[in-house]
Amino acid sequence: MGWDDIEKLDGFAGLRAHAEATVLPILESADLKGSDGARLKGRISRAFFGGFIAFIVCFFLVEALTPGTWWGEALTFILFPLLFFGCILGSLFLFRNSLIRLLLDAKSRLLLRAKALSALGTPLGLSYVAVPGGMPLALKWLSDQSWAPGELKEAAQAMEQAGGMEEAVAAARDAGLMIESNVYVVGSAEQKAQYQEAAARQTQVEDGFHGRRGGIDFELFEWVERVEDAPSIHHLVIVLEAPFLLHGVTQLRARKTGWPQGTASGFAEVDLGPRAFGELYRLRATDQVEARAIFNPAVIERVIALAEGGAFRAVGKGNRLVFDFPGADRFALIDLVTGAWSLETLGRTAGDLAAALALVDTLAHAFMLARKSDTGGG
Repeated sequence: MGWDDIEKLDGFAGLRAHAEATVLPILESADLKGSDGARLKGRISRAFFGGFIAFIVCFFLVEALTPGTWWGEALTFILFPLLFFGCILGSLFLFRNSLIRLLLDAKSRLLLRAKALSALGTPLGLSYVAVPGGMPLALKWLSDQSWAPGELKEAAQAMEQAGGMEEAVAAARDAGLMIESNVYVVGSAEQKAQYQEAAARQTQVEDGFHGRRGGIDFELFEWVERVEDAPSIHHLVIVLEAPFLLHGVTQLRARKTGWPQGTASGFAEVDLGPRAFGELYRLRATDQVEARAIFNPAVIERVIALAEGGAFRAVGKGNRLVFDFPGADRFALIDLVTGAWSLETLGRTAGDLAAALALVDTLAHAFMLARKSDTGGG
């Protein structure tokens, strides 16, 4: 969306003037641009690669020196993970100064981005959470080490204080939406739940917003799916709190993606009629009447419009409706590695918020209609 299109939406009038008056001064208050971040990131990547090469060499030496007996095989099996983690951690320890500098610079840029995004969201009734779900476990482990400098411990504490939205992240995890769509977990409901929780806890989560529109409370954030030898995929998650408890479980997906990793059973296909919609998505539910009331054609149309490349998944369960839209990095106002920003990234971030809140407005209207239908209202 361009600024003219953004300001036509409900509640967005005057946002450009507000951004130029309040957000730009924040961005211009610090000199964030430079190549140090990219250089440090490259150095850390080379450290990982060097550690991996060292592991391969050490493991081949162990295999060559150990006898082909049962205890030799057992020793090799035990040493495999020890050598791997030892070599990687050893390489990182050698480059610890670069790693710490990279983390500290990222912390400063994270706090500045939080301040800028908070200012941008204020006229929209949004509050910003820089680290949804809490501090990453890897950073927490690193800051807890005895050799970690005081600056790093302070940075970790600042990130911990910037956390929040634990319930929203937990709702997305419980809906089975914080797992790659091409992964299918086989096992009992308990085993699936354990895998979903473990996968979600290791996932990078960022840029959270909380607000209320159309009488509906909502949160939105992004989680990052790492892809080998390709750019990472950023998943926009929108969590809406339903004004009533849903009777059943409803799942929606694009035809090109897999079903969410849910544990419910008793699903039946739901057909909303229009052929154009049916060619783009699949809908199933344990309560078809409820599914049709919430995922009406207006909602489906808005979902398809928001989906980049046509990919999306959604789950209605309990008192929450959770959406997942994989795509490019949204709300990327400031690059945390290089510190780069521009008027273009500011406009694009405002457009990302506008597109997400347009879906929230449509869903809030659908919820109100569903509640009236459920209570017999007019």
